[in-house]
Amino acid sequence: MERAGGSLFQHGVASGDPTPRRVVLWTRVTAPEGRTPTAALWRVLEAESGRMVANGQTRVRVEADSTIRVDVGGLSPDTRYVYDFEVEGEPSPQGRTRTLPDEDVRTLRFAQVSCAKYNAGHFNAYARIAERDDISFVLHLGDWIYEASQTPPPSQTPSRDIGRPFDPLHECVTIEDYRRRYAQYRRDPDIQAVSAAHPFISTVDDHEFADGAWRDGATEHRAERDGPWSRRRAAAFQAREEWLPVRRPEMAKPERVYRSIPIGGLAELFMLDTRTMRDEPIPPPGMTRKDRTALGPEQKAWLFEALRSSRARWRLVGNPSVMARTWNDGLPDFVRTALVKVKLIDSDGTGPDFDQWDGYPVERREVLDVIGKLPEANVVVLSGDVHVALAAELAETPTEPPVAVEFVNTSLTSQNLDDKMGWGLRTESLKVEKALLAGMPHLQHVDLDSHGYSIVDVDAERVRFEWWNVEALDTRAAGQAMAASMWVRHGTPRLIADGATEPRSAAPRRARRASASVGKAPKAAKPPTPAKPAPAKPAPAKAPASKPAASKVAAARSTPSPVKPKPSPASPTAPPAKTPRAPRKRKAP
Repeated sequence: MERAGGSLFQHGVASGDPTPRRVVLWTRVTAPEGRTPTAALWRVLEAESGRMVANGQTRVRVEADSTIRVDVGGLSPDTRYVYDFEVEGEPSPQGRTRTLPDEDVRTLRFAQVSCAKYNAGHFNAYARIAERDDISFVLHLGDWIYEASQTPPPSQTPSRDIGRPFDPLHECVTIEDYRRRYAQYRRDPDIQAVSAAHPFISTVDDHEFADGAWRDGATEHRAERDGPWSRRRAAAFQAREEWLPVRRPEMAKPERVYRSIPIGGLAELFMLDTRTMRDEPIPPPGMTRKDRTALGPEQKAWLFEALRSSRARWRLVGNPSVMARTWNDGLPDFVRTALVKVKLIDSDGTGPDFDQWDGYPVERREVLDVIGKLPEANVVVLSGDVHVALAAELAETPTEPPVAVEFVNTSLTSQNLDDKMGWGLRTESLKVEKALLAGMPHLQHVDLDSHGYSIVDVDAERVRFEWWNVEALDTRAAGQAMAASMWVRHGTPRLIADGATEPRSAAPRRARRASASVGKAPKAAKPPTPAKPAPAKPAPAKAPASKPAASKVAAARSTPSPVKPKPSPASPTAPPAKTPRAPRKRKAP
């Protein structure tokens, strides 16, 4: 690979899988021909004081594509740090990271993302997250890369030519292919910025492997052309572990992703893998068989026991596939046409999308039964994958009371309805959203067009979810706006729009309004519990100071202007400190 500007560190630095006492640091060395660096120095300093707290020497793992990964221990809970590396006298860029809180935590705030298709747009959402100083980590729900070809098969969505072709141009199949694709992503300036600014906690979706991946294959995998699926899957897992700052939940199982992450007594995060352990997605009637699984027996047993034994105030489930029902046989034809385009229903428009949890209804019923029998109603499902914004109340049938709520983020760049239909942003999609909400009362918010990221804000009394949309994808642009937000009260699994005091779903059906977010009530919500100020952090990149446009109804969102994101009133942050300088077939991508 060609060296950029003489640097050994072309792919930046990153951190991930934080705990109260540990964090994984990462970088990659790109040496010129004839040189093979074998050792690297690393160090970690407190961001506020500049005091060195850990340092050492580690090996450049030539067999792991010359990547470096250090699992640093002995750190303090809920503390901001800076770190860097040095190879043959050359310092790396400096990164910032943060450990998780231990016991005494009143608030938690983090970003949520998924679906980063390189050739579909610039990663402006990553750049905006990098500027934020009010979050503890970035939750990535999968599709960190796309394995797809620049000229994909008919089952996938081709991207417009915006000057960002995939490398390699063909679909990734071998370990060399996946490494090249990760390397391309890591050279992106916005990925480098967000990776250097915040630690990541990640799971997998299908495009880390292949479109429509399942335990023994994938929609677009052909053994006669691509070789054995087991070899391809192992190559994809290996490249992911090489190029991301991840820690194995179980050292003897390199392909295990699922795990739980305690965050003080306030929350516990349960990270799922709904792709690589599941049965093959199949249409009805086969999908309704009792033995079919999206989780696999081992992960399902773990999840049920972990949910039951958790003593956290909130149980947060990091779920790559949408859990809510997205099929209703009474939907109008024009809504079905749109939902086929965004793969929320089957490709013939006559049934559910069996690539999501809708395709595993018996096991979903088991999951919801376990949740419903917990001593507290405190489960929030956080999902990605489908490229559109949703908020839903979770129950297996429309006649049952909900047992949890689900928030779904938009894609970072992957195409959604307006992209696929060729109409203007927030124009023709609005009538589809209105009809969809009218026909599916468990859905409380829908945005089928926008791209961006979300913010999850947690305190003891409620979880609040914000959808932040970016202005453009075709170019690098700074514009963003908070388009909508909703929240759920502890003990009551009903969604509430900001500005309301009670869930609209509790009102008589005839009183409901169909809109991109369901209604407002006249009274202001009770103020959330005030937060403990966060420790200082190195100064973020500058952003324009204009006030963001905040709309409670995504359909009414105007084109956003550049803003600096501001923390929720519940989560004030300390002033930034000066940085001490250390020397599928069912789902189109």
